[in-house]
Amino acid sequence: MDNKQLLFIDGIGREILSYIDDLQHKPFISIDNFNPQNTVLVVVDVINGFTKEGTMASSKVAEIIPTVKVLMQNAISKGIKVLAFADCHTECSSEFDTFPSHCLDGTSESEIVDELKSIKEYTLIKKNSTNGFHAPDFQRFLKENPQVDNFIVCGDCTDICVMNFCLTLQTKFDQDNKSCEIVIPIDCVETYDAPKHYSELMNIMSLKLMENAGVNLVLSIS
Repeated sequence: MDNKQLLFIDGIGREILSYIDDLQHKPFISIDNFNPQNTVLVVVDVINGFTKEGTMASSKVAEIIPTVKVLMQNAISKGIKVLAFADCHTECSSEFDTFPSHCLDGTSESEIVDELKSIKEYTLIKKNSTNGFHAPDFQRFLKENPQVDNFIVCGDCTDICVMNFCLTLQTKFDQDNKSCEIVIPIDCVETYDAPKHYSELMNIMSLKLMENAGVNLVLSIS
């Protein structure tokens, strides 16, 4: 490795450390800051197949279940609607060309985790891709609720389903010349560890990409 490569790597390292420090100084905000009339909480894929069982399950992702549960309870107590995305694939899902078979519709993998299922006051939205924005039921929600322009988004995986949804949602509102606010509480998103997929780095980079696109990051929503 020559000096230019070393300087390049050192520069990246310093940028990452700087951004980690920036993330640690994001604000804590209250659920009271959100108007329930135009706000929805979107919970992305906090299901058994990404937390407890199957080829895509991750104990790292499972760690956010308690904080997501508290956020759901707080939102519901303030009259904020909750949507819960759940991966629900068929055997012939084209997504399996990229990822191993997971979360088949009708199996326990595709179900919301029991900790959240017990809350009950949410609308389940099944999705067949990494981007819940395209799910027919979510499209129907947008059409039936044109007043909603504040979105609190949590869940997994930060660098895949969460990021795909947030960026598409942001650009849809931009295309229509409408303003929206997308807020991600950092303590309620997570991704998995795997070879060549270091969760801490992938979280940091995907959060940075979303912030650069206009998504608001906060440490937590209490």
